[in-house]
Amino acid sequence: MSSLLRCISSSSVALLHKGVRQRIPRSRHFRTYPVLRDQEASRGVLYKDLVVGVPKETLQNERRVALSPAGVEALVKQGFNVQVESGAGEESKFSDQHYRDAGATITDVNGALGSDLVLKVRAPSLTEADLLKPNSTLVSFIYPAQNPELMMKLSERQSNVLAMDQVPRVTIAQGYDALSSMANIAGYKAVVLASNHFGRFFTGQITAAGKVPPR
Repeated sequence: MSSLLRCISSSSVALLHKGVRQRIPRSRHFRTYPVLRDQEASRGVLYKDLVVGVPKETLQNERRVALSPAGVEALVKQGFNVQVESGAGEESKFSDQHYRDAGATITDVNGALGSDLVLKVRAPSLTEADLLKPNSTLVSFIYPAQNPELMMKLSERQSNVLAMDQVPRVTIAQGYDALSSMANIAGYKAVVLASNHFGRFFTGQITAAGKVPPR
């Protein structure tokens, strides 16, 4: 950016004029290259004109959903139109009625994947990629290096893709660090599953019936 936009700032200068000390106020000037100056700023799209779609995850044993009813409610309050595929939240214990109460519209797979902005947990299959609206935006785990065929398909659809697995782990992007949050949940679940298979106490306990030593 520094090579395209140069900022010249002149600091305050104190001068003596007929024995009176005067101060020239700080001035700031910007010089841009013609290639930038001649461009017209693209007008944005109003939130109310955008449709956010949440399709149902099709990968076997995948129980997550890209957007909870609370997330839907937050987007609706900002003015977005949200449509959720029927049954998308069942594995996460969110019914279609929960999404309706949050302000979403229940639709089918074509409606969800044909939205302006598609939120998905797992990367879409090649069949699902064919249902994406041209020039739409997809937010999902993509893993581009491992899915060259999918990337080619998304390029053909002229899709704008935000790969959540590629978000840099820096302070300014902490709110978008989906890898850490998923790793935290996976670690928590691992301990719960391990305790179930372990079959004995992890720590000792003292109860009214006596002391139970750790085993």
